[in-house]
Amino acid sequence: MVADFSFIHAADVHLDSPLAGLAAKDEAFSQLVRGATRRALANVIDLAISEGVSFVVIAGDLYDGTWKDHATGQFAVAQLARLTRAGIRAFIVFGNHDAESRVTRHLTMPDGVYSFSNRKCETIDLPELGVAIHGRSYKEAATFENIASTYCPPTKGRLNLAILHTALEGAEGHARYAPCSVDELRAAGHDYWALGHVHEASVRSTDPHIVFPGNTQGRHVRETGAKGAMIVRVEDGVVRSVEPRACDEVRWAKASIDAAGARDMTELLSGVSEVLLRSIADAGDRPTATRLTVTAAGPLRNALLSDPDWFSAEVRAQASAVSDSLWLEKIRIEAPLVDTPVRLPAEISDLLSEALEDPDCAKAIDAAIAPLLGKLPSDIGDADTSPLLAAARARDVRALIGDARSRVAARFEGEAD
Repeated sequence: MVADFSFIHAADVHLDSPLAGLAAKDEAFSQLVRGATRRALANVIDLAISEGVSFVVIAGDLYDGTWKDHATGQFAVAQLARLTRAGIRAFIVFGNHDAESRVTRHLTMPDGVYSFSNRKCETIDLPELGVAIHGRSYKEAATFENIASTYCPPTKGRLNLAILHTALEGAEGHARYAPCSVDELRAAGHDYWALGHVHEASVRSTDPHIVFPGNTQGRHVRETGAKGAMIVRVEDGVVRSVEPRACDEVRWAKASIDAAGARDMTELLSGVSEVLLRSIADAGDRPTATRLTVTAAGPLRNALLSDPDWFSAEVRAQASAVSDSLWLEKIRIEAPLVDTPVRLPAEISDLLSEALEDPDCAKAIDAAIAPLLGKLPSDIGDADTSPLLAAARARDVRALIGDARSRVAARFEGEAD
């Protein structure tokens, strides 16, 4: 008979993974949030203990690759030992970042913590709960085998929980490891698929449950919003609820404001403060790294384009006034194309017009931007990159010259004002 119980489903802890870009841009904020992945794991353990769950599953990527020292493993063991002292077991599969071949030589896990084999699927029977837990770890990071097809069949008379690190049919920003389909998992006959690898929480199916909890701690601005784990409640042998719980220590956010609605710079900066206040309030007053996008439009367009450094300094001052725990990851000023003619001195206007049609100019621009693009950090280049950067990567010389023309005009008009 299946008992009523609850369990925690977590994945993608990436213990001691650096939060991308912090140290390079703001050492003070980096110090504030350093260790966030550790505290997020500790929060998962706290949640499990406070909720009195029966067990915790971690669906891959507890670690973030090769350790620099044993401190990472020692911290994981210490946290998992807190579970076992509370009478809570843990079941772990290794994924692409912590493939078993990398970690078996390291620390021994406490009693009550079970790591699944990478050779074949294993089943752990918990008769007192009426649960069978199935899982298989990766042997190598680049695992493109459909390992779901090798999983043990459901155990009769049990609620069957399968732990799998997979990209399913594929997910943006994630390698297509252990590919399989939702239909394939549905047909396997298990009651709950505890997935890992995709960092965005989602419930892909409820009959049976096929669930990604997302990662426990966002690591860059492409991982915005609450991050944490799922608490799953089982009653009468049926999964009754799957509840996301935030466990992150640092929140990544995106905020935007349109300058067209502001009559002057004072009003725009006041609006920026309101946007930033909402950003940190939405994060539950956690340390928050926010990317702010300002659309340069209306009467302030030229002022914003003519002196972006001054505006950036003003915005950062506003952020400091909002909270000591708020950090601006980036300030982007976007200038939409305008139909009004650009007013420039005749000689400069003629020069730029000629440049648009000059093949030697196009070659010179291409030669100038190529080495710059090669030096850009790897974390720059997502869907949020500016139109200017997109044009540079596409070698769209006309767009680059057009942008330069607009910015030069803004400088002239700003000085005229």
